[in-house]
Amino acid sequence: MKPHLFAAILAFCLPFSPAWAAGNQPVRLVSTTPLPEISGGDFDHFAVDLKGNRLYVVAETYGSIEVFDLRSGKHLRSVRDVVKSPRKILYLTDKNQLFVADAGSSACLVLNADTLQTVATIPLEAGPDAGVYDPRTRTFYVGNGGRAAHKESSYVTAISVDEKRVVNRVEVPAATLKTLVLDEGTRKLYATMRDKNQVAVIDLQTNKLETTFSDPSLHTDSAMAADFAHHRLFVGNRKPGQLLVLDSQTGKPATALPIGETSDDITYDASKRLLYITSDDGLDVVRELSPDRYEAVQHIDTFGGKTSVYLPSLKRLYVVHTKGPRADVAGLQMFSVE
Repeated sequence: MKPHLFAAILAFCLPFSPAWAAGNQPVRLVSTTPLPEISGGDFDHFAVDLKGNRLYVVAETYGSIEVFDLRSGKHLRSVRDVVKSPRKILYLTDKNQLFVADAGSSACLVLNADTLQTVATIPLEAGPDAGVYDPRTRTFYVGNGGRAAHKESSYVTAISVDEKRVVNRVEVPAATLKTLVLDEGTRKLYATMRDKNQVAVIDLQTNKLETTFSDPSLHTDSAMAADFAHHRLFVGNRKPGQLLVLDSQTGKPATALPIGETSDDITYDASKRLLYITSDDGLDVVRELSPDRYEAVQHIDTFGGKTSVYLPSLKRLYVVHTKGPRADVAGLQMFSVE
């Protein structure tokens, strides 16, 4: 038996070692759902339908939308004939629709969430990728353009989910935008500028680039989350893997902590003051002791799974991994957070 296959089986039976258990670690593996049909390539983002008990995740290279039972983790269906290279995916409860940034068709596709058939197509610049939803203005912001369009600048494009059209866009001087985070209180949108080692700050009241955070501690920044109550941005650096904590008002570093390499998703759990960070090297759980002090409390092997989402209402964390060097079969891991 291959070593990493044995490790996967062992991890399913024993979610963490006695050393972790003795420390009363917060995250515990509940189930693993294999996805043998997905032959490789990254997964990109999750979307959640709480009312319909559905979890969606997109496979960007395989070109599919995978649907799971939210509570059991059971795989319900796979659809490949709608999207070409899906990235950010958004579920809207009141419309029962999915908005999918599809890099393969240079568009935002609007799908019926039950049938996964196309309802509308919203043309965009090439390479739509990162995205964030503003429920106050019912606007879906999507990063696009840049390297995919053979340009040195990208756009943060504003899409009205009601009108299903582009209503505005802001140019950002970077070829690669990887994560968008919204501060609803200040009406500021933050975007990691991976190729520039910077973070863009966009004022949504003026629809202009307000400033960029530049600091030597930022390097190949990609994943991002925030604790805006304490004015903190959490940025996932790469090469080496590092959690960098920035002041969201000034961009000045507060502290840094080693994490796994190539982090792709970070979630801040305000109720528990925990960060869940997924990377090629696994899941790192970090506790916020104060806005300037953090400690690593747990590490779990996710077999290369760096795409994740956390649902506070269910106390469930989902991580999806692809077939590759760390796993013989792609799969979805479901964890409980105690």
